[in-house]
Formats: sequence, structure tokens, C-alpha cells
Amino acid sequence: MTALRLSPTGATARRVYGLGALAGVLFGYDNGIIAAAILFIPRDLPLTPLQKGMVVSATVVGAMAGSLAGGPAADRLGRKRILMVAGAVFAAGALGAGLAPTVEVLVGFRFVLGIAIGIASVLAPIYLAEMAPARDRGVITSLNQCTIIVGTALAGAIGFGLAFTGAWRAMLLIAVAPAVALIVGLIGAPDTPRSLIRRGHRAEGRAVLERLRPDEAGAEFAEIEAFEREQPTGPVRVRLSDPWVRRLVVLGTLLAIFQQITGINAVVYYAPTVLTDFGLSDRTALLFGFLNGLLNVVTIVVVLRSRVVDRRGRKPVLLAGLIGMSVALCALGAAACGLPTGSVALLVIAIAAFVLFTNTFSATWGPVLWVVLAEIFPLAIRGTAMAVVIVFTWLTDFSVSLTFPVFTDLVGAGPVFFAYAAAGAVIFPIVWWVVPETKGRSLESLEHEFHSGRGRLRRNR
Repeated sequence: MTALRLSPTGATARRVYGLGALAGVLFGYDNGIIAAAILFIPRDLPLTPLQKGMVVSATVVGAMAGSLAGGPAADRLGRKRILMVAGAVFAAGALGAGLAPTVEVLVGFRFVLGIAIGIASVLAPIYLAEMAPARDRGVITSLNQCTIIVGTALAGAIGFGLAFTGAWRAMLLIAVAPAVALIVGLIGAPDTPRSLIRRGHRAEGRAVLERLRPDEAGAEFAEIEAFEREQPTGPVRVRLSDPWVRRLVVLGTLLAIFQQITGINAVVYYAPTVLTDFGLSDRTALLFGFLNGLLNVVTIVVVLRSRVVDRRGRKPVLLAGLIGMSVALCALGAAACGLPTGSVALLVIAIAAFVLFTNTFSATWGPVLWVVLAEIFPLAIRGTAMAVVIVFTWLTDFSVSLTFPVFTDLVGAGPVFFAYAAAGAVIFPIVWWVVPETKGRSLESLEHEFHSGRGRLRRNR
């Protein structure tokens, strides 16, 4: 396996990459810890089935609001400033949820947490992509998904560790510490050079480039400046109405929907519930979630070290992911169709299918979607366009997660998993034909190609 070799990085680069990654940890932890906490919340706060669904899904609704607000705000005020706001909202949401005296207050603060998750889902990949050199951008932007998985694995570890005491409040309150660390870390960190230059802070933008990669700063600054001089000005609504921009937003929206419609978050949210149907105890199911989370981390680290996203390209990785996930979903569907039998063989098949599905996602659609989205949109409205697209990510996540228990109650889990697999089969030819390859290109050259029509959406390279 090829070792992970990035461009030489100084303290500034390591710091900004670490801060962008920390936002991903918070995203993953606050999104994932509810799988364990929801098992114990009813001991203190009795929940109806509807209230249980509201506690779980409140973050998704909040994330839609956070995405819509965070993207445009970051285009106007800068990436760093809005990431700091996200850190403050993370801290407030975790504190309020952990101390909630009633179900209604808990749902409200879970919604607040969702706002922070939505902001982070837009800005963390943009912050990383705009800080990274072109040749390493795939790997560095993938750190976002890597740390989301780390956060999810950490949630699994803490959930399992505290399951013996049922301390669900502690599970939620732990997230306050990394949120405060994000705020403190960002105080002295720079904004992205592209955002600074775009907002008229040329000297500051060049200074950031000098701190990130002094040997290349002059040439990169000249490219960004030359590109900016060519750009039209005007309200965001005008730029979003441009046909070439609309095509990119449609592409991004489709990819965001595709990522969720194969059922990844339904599988993650309800994995303990499904595995208990196969005969596992609650604690054993949580232990499986923790161990699988660790394996997810190993998987994405291997992907990063192999640099497959930058060497092979974005599209081949997406296509390979669809094949692997669809195979796993078919196996999971077949096992679920055999319930209830108490069969050890079916349990083994189900566990293997869960592992294959989640780890394939972690290696492919998990990181690569964020890489592509951070690359294809024009700088002037990158935050706004990402916000529009990511709202559809959360909307699809909400729809799939909400309907999973309904459909499994109506037809059983097996047909639902087969339906997710069928979605993957339908998505494959669409990705094959319309997703452009973006590896190894500067963000400015990609934007110029899309604007000129030479990078139009078609099958290429």
C-alpha cells in the first residue's frame, strides 16, 4: 500500500486541517450518540413512539435549517467566522440536551444541535478544500468524512461504555468539550485565502497562502487574482440563475440524494434495532456498533493512505461504491427475509452484510461526495450552492430514516433493503454518464471549464 505523502505542511496547514477535521468529529459524535442514548432516555423521560422519532430526527430538521443559513452567511462573512458560530451552537445544543428536564426541551436542543451539524456539513469540506493544494485536495477534503466516522466511532465507544449505567445525559454532555476546543482553536486560525480574496482582503489572503505553502504562494495568488478579475458581480440569485450554475446545482443535488437513498443512515440509526431482531441483546448490538465503527475508521484511513481518490479519480470510486453497497444490501435483504428463525447463519450473514455496507460507504460515497461538492461550485456562491444541495441530503436522510420503520412494519426489513439495493443499481448509469472527473485540477480551472462549457456534464475521462 502506498504511504500517505502530502505536500510539505507547516504548523499553519496542520492546524487548519485539524480544525476542519474537528468539526467533522462533532458532526459524527452528535449525530451518532443518539443511537445509544435513545435506549436509556425513556428511563428518565417516558417517550411515546412519536416522541422517540422526534428526539432522533430533530437534528436532521435542524441540519436543514443550519445548512440553508450557514452557506450564504459564509459567502458573506467568511468560512472561519461561521465555523466559530457552529462551535458555539454545538456547545449550547449539547449542554441543553444533556440537561433537558422534559422531552420537549430535549427535542428543542436536539434541533439546536442539528443547526450546528448543518453548518458543519456545509463549511467543513469547503474550509478544507479551499485550504488544500490541488494535488492533495481529494485526500485533505476526505478528512472531513474520516473524522465524521471517527466521531461516530467515538459515540459508539462512549455509548457502549456508559450503557452499563444508562447515563444518557453524560453521553450527550461529553460533546461540549470538543465544541469549546473548536471555538478556541479557530480564534487564531486564518480564514481561507480564496474567501479572503473574494471579499476584498487581498493582502491577508496572500499572507495565508504564504503561511500554508510559501513555495507556491505567488503563483497560486496570481491565479486566484486573475480568475477573480474575470468574474461578474451581482446578487447571488443572478449567479444561481445562470444555466451552467443551475446544471452544477442539479448535479450536486442528485449526488446528495443518491448518497442517502441507498439507506446509509437508516442502516446506522436502526442497526441495533435490526440486530436485536436477529437475536442479539441490546448491549451486544451496541458492542457491534462500536467495533464496526472502529473498522470504519480503519477503512477510511486505508483509503486516505492509498490516495485512491486523487490517483484513480472521484467517479471510479463512486461507481465501485455503488456495486459494493448494492451487493451488501442484497445479502442483508436475503437474511432479513428469513426472519424470524433464530438462525445463527442468518445472523452471521446479516453482520457481514452490515460490515460490508457501512465500510464500503465509508471508503467511497462517504468521503467522495464531499470532495466533489466542494470542487464543482463557483467560488462566489460556493457556500450558498453547498447549502442548497446539502438541504436535500438532510431532507432525503429524514425521509429515508422516517419511513424505514414504517415500511419494515408493513412489508418487513428484507424488501426494504432490496429496494435500497435497487436504488443503487439505478444510480450507477446516471453517475457513469453525468459526473465529471475533477482530480488534480485547481478550483479556478474547474470553474473556468464549467463556465465555458468545456466541462459540461457528460461522460468524460
